[in-house]
Amino acid sequence: MHFRELRWKFIKRFFWRFSRSLQWKLVSIFISITLALMIIMWLFLIDSIESTYFQSFKTSIESGLNKWEYKNNPSAGKEQVTEDLVNRNSAILIFYAGEDRTYAIVDSDNLEPEDIVFYDSRYKDNNRRSAYLEDLLKSKNFVTALSGETGDKEILMHTGDGTAFYDYAWTNGNYILYFRYYRQDLGNTIDNLNIDLLKSSIIAIILSLLIGYLLSKTITIPIIKVMHKAQKVAGGDFDQLVDVKSDDEIGKLTKTFNFMAKELKQKIIGISSEKSKIETILKYMADGVIAFNMSGEVIHSNPASLRMLGIKDASFTFYEFAKSYSLDISIEGLLEAESSTTRETNIRTMNKIIKIYFALFTDEENKAEGIIIVLQDITEQQRLEEMRKEFVANVSHELRTPLTSIKSYAETLLDGEYKNGEIAEKFLGVINSEADRMTRLVKDLLQLSSLDNQKVHWNMKNIKLIEIVKNCVNKMSIDAKNKEQSLEFFVEEDPGELYADRDRIEQVVINIISNAIKYTPAKGIITVSVGVNENMAFIKVADTGIGISQEDLKRVFERFYRVDKARSREMGGTGLGLAIAKEIVEAHGGTISISSELGAGTVVVVNLKMLYEVRHE
Repeated sequence: MHFRELRWKFIKRFFWRFSRSLQWKLVSIFISITLALMIIMWLFLIDSIESTYFQSFKTSIESGLNKWEYKNNPSAGKEQVTEDLVNRNSAILIFYAGEDRTYAIVDSDNLEPEDIVFYDSRYKDNNRRSAYLEDLLKSKNFVTALSGETGDKEILMHTGDGTAFYDYAWTNGNYILYFRYYRQDLGNTIDNLNIDLLKSSIIAIILSLLIGYLLSKTITIPIIKVMHKAQKVAGGDFDQLVDVKSDDEIGKLTKTFNFMAKELKQKIIGISSEKSKIETILKYMADGVIAFNMSGEVIHSNPASLRMLGIKDASFTFYEFAKSYSLDISIEGLLEAESSTTRETNIRTMNKIIKIYFALFTDEENKAEGIIIVLQDITEQQRLEEMRKEFVANVSHELRTPLTSIKSYAETLLDGEYKNGEIAEKFLGVINSEADRMTRLVKDLLQLSSLDNQKVHWNMKNIKLIEIVKNCVNKMSIDAKNKEQSLEFFVEEDPGELYADRDRIEQVVINIISNAIKYTPAKGIITVSVGVNENMAFIKVADTGIGISQEDLKRVFERFYRVDKARSREMGGTGLGLAIAKEIVEAHGGTISISSELGAGTVVVVNLKMLYEVRHE
């Protein structure tokens, strides 16, 4: 049973492949044409043979009738006349009396069965007269002869027992000569011909099978080669070319395939290049990009989008994304809006502010294919905007405070207090102090603006750091002495010369020492040291002052930021000193850092590149 199933499966598979194969289809067509030609030839030969036999039969009769003798004897009876006709023309009629040929002489004047004068070459009695007459009347040629014309049409007739025959009827007005040619001999000839044609057909089919197979190979082999090459091209190997061996349709197909493969290779290279560019842009762009199809599934996301959202992969749908951030937006809503409309909103995640843009992308027919969202981290932008607003507010406040004092004191003097010398002197001193404060503020603002816009003229030259720091300590020693503070200077290691702007470095050092003196109480200690750390020259200023909290420590370099605003103003600070110092140090390629604890003092460290390092950059 198992073997039968395998055999049946093999047969079905063979015929299935046979029916789908172009080569075998061509062979089938070739065999079908051969069979059709053989059938046409067979029909033509059969018809030709039968026509030839009939024409021969007809010609022989007409030739015999040319020699026919007829003598009218009115005194003789019909039967005697008929017998006389047979005797006179026996030499002619003998050729039509036999197994396959018969003749009959019929009196055309009387066709009644009981009175008919009838002579049949096969039957000598009149017992079958009625049946034969009925058979004769079925013959179209005999009926034609009754009308006085010769019945010579090639019509195949059959007797009552099914025997096939052709007939011929001739009349002279008194009698009808009726001839029959039975088809047995012709049938034997045709049967022999059929056998020969069948043998020839089998040979022709075998030959057509072989020839068709060989001829079809000349067509299918190049096509199969093209097909195999096309499969490799479909798999991504675009270097496949087919040899052109002819100028016919197959050759043109091969040339077209080669052209297509080359063009496809160029197109794919171009598309791959563009895809690579887009992927590289998406991979390294700062903005996040996530694309969804119309079902809401993610089809692409770049690394920036995952970083912004704090996730490892985009395994969510559009609806889940909108729900997780409480966004009142849907695919349907975007579709209802115009295709060019872009929706935007802000979300907060992981201490970040993310601006999201929603837009549809369409195909060439302007049919929506999906949704793309662009994520922008605007945290720093928002922070800078807040800083700008705070900066403007601080500048306004810092200018308004001294202006208010100057105006109020000036108005008091104008009201008559200028006559009181003691009060006038005091008020003018306050006005002068506030004017100086405004001058310092404006000066610091202008300097910061120049640093921001890189419009500062740097007077760069070789300088000795120890000498500069020592001079700054000497300048500030009077202020420290006035507060009963100890200001000390140490050299841990000589850094040698630096390539820097002397005045700007002095400004930084004086600002840091000044802050240490301001925020260190009486009897406090301020230590200034110079040394080398990891090929960088450093200036360290440490004090035993009030210190800075960790919360304030993060913002000490911000403009106008003060740890103790009231005390800072009383001491004449503008809140811009450390911001300016940081800009100057960084412009020299250095760094500045502050470490402090509330109530435990503060340490400020400035690192600058030494001259040797500068020259070997």
